[in-house]
Amino acid sequence: MKKFLSFLMVATLTLGATLTVFGASNNLHQDVNDFVRQNEATTAAMSVSVFTGNDVLLEQHHGRINIANNVANHPEAVFEWGSATKLLVPVSALQLAERGLLDLNEDIRNHLPQGFLTGLRYDEPITMMHLLNHTAGFQNTFLEFNVAAREGTTSGLGEALEVFQPPQIFRPGSVTAYSNFGTALAGYVIERVSGIPFHAYVEANIFTPLGMTQTALAPNLSDNLWVQAQREHTHGYTLGLQSLGVADFPIDWYPAGSATGTLADFRKFGQALLSDNSILFQNPETLGLLLSPTSFFPDGTGRSYHGFWGEPNFMGHVVGHAGNTPGHSSTLLIDIENGFGAVVMTNQRLEYVHNRQMMNVIFGESDFSNLGDPANDIRVSGMFRNSQRHERGMFKFLGFLDFRPFFQQDDDTLSTPFFGTLSQVADGVYRTDMDWDQSELFFVSADDRGNVQYITAGSRDYIRVSWGVVIFEVVALLSFVVAGLYGLVMLIKIVIQKLRNRGQDTSKIHLGLYGVLSLMLVNFMVFAIGAFTGMLPTAMIIHGVLFILLSLAIIACVVILWLSKNRSNKLITPSIMGFLAVFSIIYWQLWVFWL
Repeated sequence: MKKFLSFLMVATLTLGATLTVFGASNNLHQDVNDFVRQNEATTAAMSVSVFTGNDVLLEQHHGRINIANNVANHPEAVFEWGSATKLLVPVSALQLAERGLLDLNEDIRNHLPQGFLTGLRYDEPITMMHLLNHTAGFQNTFLEFNVAAREGTTSGLGEALEVFQPPQIFRPGSVTAYSNFGTALAGYVIERVSGIPFHAYVEANIFTPLGMTQTALAPNLSDNLWVQAQREHTHGYTLGLQSLGVADFPIDWYPAGSATGTLADFRKFGQALLSDNSILFQNPETLGLLLSPTSFFPDGTGRSYHGFWGEPNFMGHVVGHAGNTPGHSSTLLIDIENGFGAVVMTNQRLEYVHNRQMMNVIFGESDFSNLGDPANDIRVSGMFRNSQRHERGMFKFLGFLDFRPFFQQDDDTLSTPFFGTLSQVADGVYRTDMDWDQSELFFVSADDRGNVQYITAGSRDYIRVSWGVVIFEVVALLSFVVAGLYGLVMLIKIVIQKLRNRGQDTSKIHLGLYGVLSLMLVNFMVFAIGAFTGMLPTAMIIHGVLFILLSLAIIACVVILWLSKNRSNKLITPSIMGFLAVFSIIYWQLWVFWL
């Protein structure tokens, strides 16, 4: 009995010491429990695990996976990884590289069908390293992902990528712009090199070796029927706990965000990234290579680690990836320096309390003493544009929302809409004070003349643009709206005059022009709503064809007005409005429905 008590005491002290070394506090269990208790009123379900390569330091399941039916969260509850799924791609790529089957720096077109990539602007090769670092130059926002996911009719990853390809808008290697398409394309390269579907490759080379029997990857989770059945029990919720139902959202570009499984399985994946003799790789050196930086912030801090994102806002040397789906949020982070990691899985859309704020409890907040570059500690003022923007195609008009002015304040802070006030934490490094992402860091980059050309933040760059560009696009967007409202107002005016028997004769061509301008505005409004709520490619085609037909109708009406022998004095204003409408459709590429 004494021996047992002695062993228990030693084990307890050892565990306590482990938590002191690896955690952000002396009592990780208590601090996590306190944090969870403080936020339980706004939490649906949350599962968390803190681990080393060999041990589980903490593993808990809180809340309910179905609030209406009072179904408690439990170890076999499944959650969606979201974009954390992308971490399976670099692991797979490095496995093939160490076997000599894949060169991370060769042109990926060597492994793709002839002419597969149709939206390339530049001749420079695109490499697997570009895809992993999100520097291949592909246009990307959530909209392409929505369109590709909602179609759900393709027979395989290759077809899904071929059907809907965003264009390349940056030279490879020049700009960091997070790309769902790029990651899915990397998965397809792995599929082509290995000769089997990507989900089958991951099953054989990652899931099975690690004993991850409760995780699925394929669209509709068809590769794991147990997960597929369990997924029906987990409902999704908003931050306000409004039910989203099952919130099932099949993703054809599945290497970018389709993995679904239990917390224990996700933790096993994280542990394999911390093991000295990881069974993921044949050579121990490969794991070290995987977790080495492959792109950098302006001050030299690691930014991307073959697709794992650096998190310099935490203590230690933390890397990982977060993910969001319509009803779930998840995060995997590992501290390379101190050898521990954490996984958080929730069933709430855009959940940040546990996925971001609780990570400060687990890892501890950095003092930022190792960040910054005095050469970048200069005043910042001007307009910048998010690299994750639409530059080509029907959604180009939404690129207007990606302008972001940054203004230097007298107290060494930056102010900008949406991100609020950015406080300086190091030379040329600023941190947002927004509750939803308190750990977001912005790195300023100055050229040799001391001018700030871009600001980097995690997986995206903000590139300086002139105010002239902003003004021009404001005018272009307002012109479109004004022309449509003009047609609608004129139609309403004519109807009212007719009802009061005061109407003057209005030519059919004028009526036609007013009607077409009104329809153009209606088509645009419906399209804009669909852009935010999700849209099938077939719907894009319909809207695009309508914009083309309406443009031709406007041109025809204006030409007929000018050629008419009985031209009225109501010619100049309708012609100007018609010109503005057609100009806006052309400039905003609302007719380019194939991109």
